[in-house]
Amino acid sequence: MLWSRHRPWFRRALLAANVVLPPLALARLLVPQLGGKWDLVAAVFIVHLLLLLAVLHPRCAWLGPLVSCFRTAKKEVWLTLDDGPDGERTLQLSEQLRARGVCATFFVIGEKARGQMQILSALVSAGHTIANHTAMHPQMCFWRHGASGIAKELDGGARAISDAGVEWRWFRAPVGHKPPALHPALGKRGWRLIAWTVGGCDGWSEDSGPVVRRVMAKVRHGSVVMLHESRKFSFETVLAVVDALLAGGYTFVIPDDATLE
Repeated sequence: MLWSRHRPWFRRALLAANVVLPPLALARLLVPQLGGKWDLVAAVFIVHLLLLLAVLHPRCAWLGPLVSCFRTAKKEVWLTLDDGPDGERTLQLSEQLRARGVCATFFVIGEKARGQMQILSALVSAGHTIANHTAMHPQMCFWRHGASGIAKELDGGARAISDAGVEWRWFRAPVGHKPPALHPALGKRGWRLIAWTVGGCDGWSEDSGPVVRRVMAKVRHGSVVMLHESRKFSFETVLAVVDALLAGGYTFVIPDDATLE
């Protein structure tokens, strides 16, 4: 699908249109004799909507490459958990996952991780991996961050993980938002942007049933499953999804970079 594939020319065209068309439309409005003003206003509206879609849709690759699945011939999925670490509950969740033979990638927030560095080491020792989920998780405003704000979030999260002595190589944006300056910053650092195939929408309700049904309805071979681990009900919800996937014949892997797509 067009929206899920990265085409550098489309990024350049989309960003250029959002810069060039608004002043042209304004000029047409201020100088009525030029004519054709409403066509340009409509064009501005359309290109703004397309840019908003590119920024806000977690799997839209118009602004740069991202990972939303991985290649496999087996019934395998990649479990990713956002917004931790969450103290003792993270350790308890790790123990329960390990007891089930499940490994996961924990996308951690730098400011949380800085006060819980021993937890990151414990997760790695249990067979899990750690990844960067920004320094402060500014979910309400990350979509409009410029280059300096993005650099602060990326590097702050990276330092917290590195200070714990943990190796990592992936980044996930808050809510999957991708401001135009994000991909150049990721490219400069050599980091890959990880989205997801299916999210459980598990952040609002204590009832794990709808979350399980949403995941099971959309999961497939090579899916990246995104859940959260920082809500008070996350422990039960994550395990309910994991148990349903295991019962469905799925196994959990952390894929190799070469298989990510």
